[in-house]
Amino acid sequence: MTQVQSRPFLTQPWEGGVTGWIVVLGAVVIELAGGAVTNVMSMAVAAPVLVAPAAIALGFGVAQWLQMRSVHDEPVHWWHFAGAAAALFTWVVWPVTPSVLQSVPNARYACTVLYTATPACLARVGSAMTDSRVTWWVTGALIIALLPLVRRSKIAAWATIPIAFGGCQLAAHFLELLLVHYNFPGA
Repeated sequence: MTQVQSRPFLTQPWEGGVTGWIVVLGAVVIELAGGAVTNVMSMAVAAPVLVAPAAIALGFGVAQWLQMRSVHDEPVHWWHFAGAAAALFTWVVWPVTPSVLQSVPNARYACTVLYTATPACLARVGSAMTDSRVTWWVTGALIIALLPLVRRSKIAAWATIPIAFGGCQLAAHFLELLLVHYNFPGA
């Protein structure tokens, strides 16, 4: 009697597809809801809420990629790059700067807009602007870095979308906390 070896879970078409839909769609919903709920909360609360769903989706994507490589399965269709393209589009168009600070080129002007031109304000605004930019660029780099995984993992291709949402919302959160800290109207 020969023993049939079963394929890993995420390499099976139905199981891998359903898992991918649940993980990615769930991550997108949690990212959007989490961004709305943590809008004015501290970074200690907002960061885990915004990073965790994207990290879980990324973990499933990497797991599927490893399983697909282990069984030498055929590459996925090229159209799955549409997930990464949607993520890059989201990354570019998602607003990461509150509207009141959109036309502000540097920390000095931001402190003027916030009606607080003190050295403490300059330091806080400079730090928030830097943190926001770094987070935004790291998000874009992560989306690009995941492109090689797309040929073997459908989940990794589509997991870039919650990564884009989470990274952009986290980048925006640094600047939104400035408005909250200085009790700016509309924060």
